[in-house]
Amino acid sequence: MGVIRKSLGAILAGAAGGVTYLTVTTNMTTPLPVDDELWKTKSFVRLDRYGNPSFQDVCWKRLPLSKVRPELRDSEEALATEFCRGAWAGYAYAPQRIIMTLTNKNHKTENQLFDRQQLATSKYELGTRFSDHFEVVERTNNSVVVRAGGSPLEPGPREMDGLLVLSAKVDKEAGTVDVGIKSVFLNSAEPIRDGKKPGPFIAEILHRYYARAMVDSGARSLML
Repeated sequence: MGVIRKSLGAILAGAAGGVTYLTVTTNMTTPLPVDDELWKTKSFVRLDRYGNPSFQDVCWKRLPLSKVRPELRDSEEALATEFCRGAWAGYAYAPQRIIMTLTNKNHKTENQLFDRQQLATSKYELGTRFSDHFEVVERTNNSVVVRAGGSPLEPGPREMDGLLVLSAKVDKEAGTVDVGIKSVFLNSAEPIRDGKKPGPFIAEILHRYYARAMVDSGARSLML
């Protein structure tokens, strides 16, 4: 029992340290501003036909350009793409990536991306589907918009629907780049009259730390 207690203590201490690290090294804002550009995207307007309650946040990390790989510094598009690669192929998504591969990879999803190498080299072009749970639905010169919440093979409304916006914005005067993930989740299938969000509060909290880990994972792929 002493060994078990010590092992459990070490695991909990490690988890606490990880949470502290992510909290200190990433930034989080919730909810999103009322004038946020996400609200005007075609993808969000399509999902939000009922104006339902949502949970929403943006997590970002600021990096000095001097520590970013030289071949990425002059292109926000290249930074956004590489940030996506690091987020989906990195440590934060690894457990879900493995589970999704085991449960969702079959003859119907053979054209989708599943393994780490595929996610680490994808260009995340419009229409890219991966893990049978995500699909790139919009791209700009510095962002990749991904629909989440269900299989791309079933593109209709969902009780849990969402968008993730992975982006990179360079400030040359300050010599920095901000990389981040903006999230919004809602019920797109039917009008919600009781004000309930699409998941319990604990789900929001867990998502925020998951988003912090994804941002950290993506940021690591940009560094020297």
